[in-house]
Amino acid sequence: MYDDRRIAIGSVGAFLLLIGLLLPTYTADWTSWLYENIEWSLQSNDSGRLMITALSYISWYLMTFLFIYLGGMVLANIVARDHSSLLYQGLFVLIVLGSVYAFNELYNEHYSYLIHLLVLGILLFLQNFIPQQKYFYIMYIVILAFILFSVQWLNLIPSMTKFGFGSDDFAVSIKLADEYLTDHILFNTLSTILFGVFFVIAIIVTTILHLYSKQVMISKQFQEQTQELKETRGALIETNVYKEIHSLVHDLKTPLVTVEGLLSLLAMKIQDTKSQAYFHKINGSIEKMKDMVSEILYEETKRELHVQELMNYVVSHISLDDPDIDLKVKVEDDLPMVRVNKIRMSRAISNVVENAILSLQDEGGEVNVHCQESDEGVLITVQDDGMGIDPAYLEDIWEEGFSTKDSSGIGLPFVKNVIHQHGGTVQIESEPQVYTRVDMFIPFQSKEDNEDDSRH
Repeated sequence: MYDDRRIAIGSVGAFLLLIGLLLPTYTADWTSWLYENIEWSLQSNDSGRLMITALSYISWYLMTFLFIYLGGMVLANIVARDHSSLLYQGLFVLIVLGSVYAFNELYNEHYSYLIHLLVLGILLFLQNFIPQQKYFYIMYIVILAFILFSVQWLNLIPSMTKFGFGSDDFAVSIKLADEYLTDHILFNTLSTILFGVFFVIAIIVTTILHLYSKQVMISKQFQEQTQELKETRGALIETNVYKEIHSLVHDLKTPLVTVEGLLSLLAMKIQDTKSQAYFHKINGSIEKMKDMVSEILYEETKRELHVQELMNYVVSHISLDDPDIDLKVKVEDDLPMVRVNKIRMSRAISNVVENAILSLQDEGGEVNVHCQESDEGVLITVQDDGMGIDPAYLEDIWEEGFSTKDSSGIGLPFVKNVIHQHGGTVQIESEPQVYTRVDMFIPFQSKEDNEDDSRH
């Protein structure tokens, strides 16, 4: 795929180069018109007509070499994508000068290499300031056109002839006509002015684009930093809320102990059978609440649990009001018990199931949860047929604070932490617009549990 793209781009570059080299063939009428106008200028002693002819000559060469330079740039870019690298610059210079040589050989011309060395030098210097952004090629073409248009006027300055400029047939003819009509005064003056004006415009355009690009980059960085600050603030609020909940849960222990103590006193004073049965049930509920508080407060607190019981607890805490979303939970029979922190593990599984439900909110669909034995553990699979996840985000979704839905971005990192704390693994795979599947593997007994057991 990548090679096909390079071949396509290379073909475009070669095509542009070919257009530049063959353009004189298809513009023979234009070149004939130039020679005829030079002759008419001399016959009519009309320096104005000669000036228009010179402008037409500059435009003709501008069009020809614009294609050659663009073709050279594209071809060099295929080999070396970094415009500032010596490889790119060397290839670009070789392709352009080689094309000028071919141009001279094809049309028996004597076009100056010196002027192209000057153009290449200016262009390679200025391109360092052209922002490498979306509209790079458009900006590059505009600046290249200004540079070619300005530097071509050096060919028509008679005083520059001794330095090797203006050696092609058109330039020589125009300068001879100027010598006859104005003794070189017209072109020494106007060509110098036009060269200077358009060269300064090229510099100004490049400077404006460079400054604009910097402003856009600063604005973009500011927006990214603002977004990061917003996400950090959200995560901080979530963390503070979690700490507050943790503190409140911790405070529940004291009244529970008080209730447990008072209940014991009541049980000793009231001895009838019916009351004792009530006290026994209340005491059982208090014990469950104490276990829940311990599991919330202490991550290492674990107990053996049937998978079916764990999943019943998960499903009982999921709110599903959308009739278009179908939640199916299947737990294989005779699964061995798992040793987990019930509250944290159920919260982790709930996070994954709720994410699956959230992905179906717009169009509905199915969420299938399947629990089965796998390799000395239980594999809990949650799969939905929702919008899926962009492959570019599959690695980032486990990072704390990362979110594509303006959420806190702590849900999946929490899932990963809890599963890893139980010695398990979690994996996710997704195909956009098709499905998302999360596999959570929980070993029957983690290495830490084995070590704890051996110590006991």
